[in-house]
Amino acid sequence: MDLLQLVAELDELLEAEGTADYCPNGLQIEGGPGIEKIITAVSASRELFALAVDRHADAVVVHHGILWNGSETPRIVGSFKERVRLLIENQISLIAYHLPLDRHLELGNAAQLARRLGLEELEGFGMHCGAPAGVCGVFPEAVEAEEFFAAIAEACDREPQVFPGGDRLVSSVGIVTGSAQREFHQAVAAGLDAYVTGEATEWVMHQAAEDGVHYVAAGHYATERFGIRALGRWISDHHGLDVEFIDIPNPI
Repeated sequence: MDLLQLVAELDELLEAEGTADYCPNGLQIEGGPGIEKIITAVSASRELFALAVDRHADAVVVHHGILWNGSETPRIVGSFKERVRLLIENQISLIAYHLPLDRHLELGNAAQLARRLGLEELEGFGMHCGAPAGVCGVFPEAVEAEEFFAAIAEACDREPQVFPGGDRLVSSVGIVTGSAQREFHQAVAAGLDAYVTGEATEWVMHQAAEDGVHYVAAGHYATERFGIRALGRWISDHHGLDVEFIDIPNPI
């Protein structure tokens, strides 16, 4: 498949154009013009790019790319140079989608996790950079809080940090994956029973108890594997390309 055609389709699918973000979304490094083999992963790294070279990939599609607004230096030196070198020398393209892949109501990290947990009636939630960054939804029937926490552990393949604050039963949940501590206040304002994100911060424990909303930090990396996997499946299903997800777990 033509590289630029694929990028144009993904840009449109994820509504990447005009989205305020901390990075350029879409094509970050241009490799060869043709695409047959794609590697997907959560985060760009030299380790990932070396694996892509070993697997003869034509493109790498990630959630966290290598170009970020406000980077300390725009110079291509040191470890950053090594990342770029692996891609350029092997004509591998790098495609990245950050907030567009968090918020998408079908393929997004939050929506995919929400459906995995059994939530329904999903809608955008957690305003960030002028648009919802996640989703909220409800269970068909309220579930025990401990059952809810266990379901998150199973879905994310790790024990979450739980800061209890709500009732024994959970009916409504807001999810913004990754690092979205401040959006907890929006969950409180919306009257939700629980809030799920990737990370916690120092004030969370007391705030959850005082505001009466469960706060669950299930891991930045762990909560953001869902969207890139779903996007990889979409690419494979729609274009018949060879797409392989590489899991490089991060404890954060």
